[in-house]
Amino acid sequence: MKIFVIGLPKSGRSTFAQALAQHNKTQYIDATTWIRSTFRERRDGEHIQQFEDEYHRYLSMRMMVNPWFVVDHVFDQIKIHQEEKIKHFVIDGLFAPKDFVHLFDYREDMVIFLNRTDNETETKDHETIGVSVMRDYCFWMSSANLLPKDRWIEYNFKIPGENSDFIKELGSKNSVFLIRSIERAIAHAKERVKPFLDKVPSL
Repeated sequence: MKIFVIGLPKSGRSTFAQALAQHNKTQYIDATTWIRSTFRERRDGEHIQQFEDEYHRYLSMRMMVNPWFVVDHVFDQIKIHQEEKIKHFVIDGLFAPKDFVHLFDYREDMVIFLNRTDNETETKDHETIGVSVMRDYCFWMSSANLLPKDRWIEYNFKIPGENSDFIKELGSKNSVFLIRSIERAIAHAKERVKPFLDKVPSL
């Protein structure tokens, strides 16, 4: 089983994904951070925005040369860890809807969207649109009765938020939870995910 954690920058995505991967026989896979290691270092005095713009152009160029390099990386990581008897994988860092479509198996996988309600970080159009398209794809799968709502979860929370047990459930096509801190969201997600991870995989 693969669990995809999707969210905008500064949404706590990696912290959330790594926490879920603490379950037995579960491996965390960072789908995209490794790409930065193939790019140059930031130059002395270089403005961060200039560096990020050049990195994005580099990333786009790589996608033009090989549209599947992220998908290939994730599947290669899964294959390596399956040889170590790892059964489940938490996938973090996807930004392209194309990659999500090819990696997500609606018959058994789970997706968790993180909506940080106090996130004032400026995001690029492609980041916001990418998350929106992946969510729309989940709506399509749900509407087609392919993706049940217990395997499509969304959390609305703040960082650090309040130390509160408040939880409100919404959503007709998916399971949407309003929670007052990311720590509570992580604890809640672990409870929701555990029954799936404890099952014997079909593969």
